[in-house]
Amino acid sequence: MSLHFPHRHFSPIYYEHVYAHCTGGLLLRGNCLKQLLSLLLVLGCIAAVRADVKDVMDRLMAQVFILTPFIVSETSFNDPANAAKISDALQEMVALSRQVSHEERISKTGFQVPATLLTEQLEDVENVFRNGSKDYALANLRSTLGVCMSCHTQLPAVSTHFSTLNESRVLVNPFEEAEFLFLIRNFDAAMTLYAELIQGYPLNQAKPDDLEKAVYRQAFYYVRVARDLPGLSIVLQRNSANQQLPQRLQNQIKGLIAAVDAAKDDKYPQFTDAQGAELRSYAETTLSEKLRGDFSLDSPENMIAALSFSSVLYQYLDAYPTTPLKPEILYWLSFSERRYPHQSLYVLPDLYLKQCVLDYPQSPVAKQCLAEYEDSVTLGFTGSSGTHIPDDVTQELNTMRQLVGAP
Repeated sequence: MSLHFPHRHFSPIYYEHVYAHCTGGLLLRGNCLKQLLSLLLVLGCIAAVRADVKDVMDRLMAQVFILTPFIVSETSFNDPANAAKISDALQEMVALSRQVSHEERISKTGFQVPATLLTEQLEDVENVFRNGSKDYALANLRSTLGVCMSCHTQLPAVSTHFSTLNESRVLVNPFEEAEFLFLIRNFDAAMTLYAELIQGYPLNQAKPDDLEKAVYRQAFYYVRVARDLPGLSIVLQRNSANQQLPQRLQNQIKGLIAAVDAAKDDKYPQFTDAQGAELRSYAETTLSEKLRGDFSLDSPENMIAALSFSSVLYQYLDAYPTTPLKPEILYWLSFSERRYPHQSLYVLPDLYLKQCVLDYPQSPVAKQCLAEYEDSVTLGFTGSSGTHIPDDVTQELNTMRQLVGAP
């Protein structure tokens, strides 16, 4: 049974199925907290089945485009000069969400979320942003975008309607536009821009950090999404042809090429519903070094292995969403993905951990999920002035501790 808590309830796989079923690839652009995207996606599904909220969805989308420049730029998001604009857009979204019938319920693959809860989540978004946890907000938003890149992310999907709207709003900075295209799952267009960015250096004056991120986006896509290691090898070889790239990046690309070529004939293992024991054995073997603390994704070989591993888990969870292994899979995914370089744009370890605790509190792995989640929350609210966790977050953590019987 799903447990609902005020302000916060996350089921990443539920939202992914809602996304795939109702939006045909629609992803939205905004700069707030994790619940914002979830709200918009589910409201998009409501719009598909109830014509009387279409206007609300259109107006919500208009607010999303107002937030366009901020989702891809930490500087713009944290700039006090933009705070009023972001806050106004969030407040308008809260008002619009209240117009949706609170009796409406959306169900898919056994999950249900009431519209009232989504409104509460958006209210929480606006409140946290207004109270200043901007870095934490942005990181969690970017992670939540991974909801729509989870188990159905094996095949690219693009919303024609959204792409049409975006045509007149292309960001001036090619890297930022590529980042946004990546987030809305327009992988083909994103890969093209990333390749042009790398090959056009130094004339395009791209930042070295952006170049490095572009390479890791390529690796992420080809290994976890497309499952095309030979294709990644070709792309990396093209990157390496630019001898003017920063030396550090050239070395990284060479290491990735060697790792990919060594693994490109490996097969992604597949497991049936009846092979849960085999999947667990595969996962425990794969994670054995990580769990002992001996694992580092600084090694390109380990990085490729970790991406392949998460791809296998996603596919299994997509095929068997009610598997008894689900809480363990959520923990495995979180543990692995939290350690991926530049992970903040496309994975959602905190949501995996939260779902593990809230939906499966009796699972033996629930306490481990809670421990990692608490560490992440504490880090997110820790700054130069110390740790300041908001009261509602503290209350949520206390509720989660009670669920799993933790002190």
